[in-house]
Amino acid sequence: MPLSFVTESAALNQALFQITHGLYVITAKRGDKMNGQVLDALMQVTNAPPRIAAGIGKRSLTHEMIAETGHFAVSVLDRTDPGCGDAIRRFGFQSGRDVDKFTGFPFATLGRGIPYLPTAVAVFEAAVLPLLSVDLITHTLFIASIERAGTREGGEPLTYNEYRKNVRKKVQR
Repeated sequence: MPLSFVTESAALNQALFQITHGLYVITAKRGDKMNGQVLDALMQVTNAPPRIAAGIGKRSLTHEMIAETGHFAVSVLDRTDPGCGDAIRRFGFQSGRDVDKFTGFPFATLGRGIPYLPTAVAVFEAAVLPLLSVDLITHTLFIASIERAGTREGGEPLTYNEYRKNVRKKVQR
């Protein structure tokens, strides 16, 4: 079947959904306040030194916290974790301005007190490189150095494509 080329926004989004990437929870802490959000715009940009790029919408509380503190953590969601859907619902469908997303939810903290999900397949603790980060008008592309990372045996990263096809309808109920 031949490709069909499109220019309208909805059709372009369908093509963009074919870019493979994972689904993550990115977290930050400012003072005593912790917050996090679901993120799909994350990628490794270099391996030596280890750096990642995270695209975060400027209207989010998480963005404010990262921009102010320069630090964040990323938890790679485990598709085999029975609590994965709850994590997506909690961190993806409500604002940290309205609720404390960590109340009653299992988490651990890193050295700076930044929370992470202990059921994650991997966790990255990162420091923003302000001179390399990019203002994209509605978002900031934070370029960050990986200060340390943790992995655990078992589990499988959840991809955004799998989320859209199999998990989204269950989570939005």
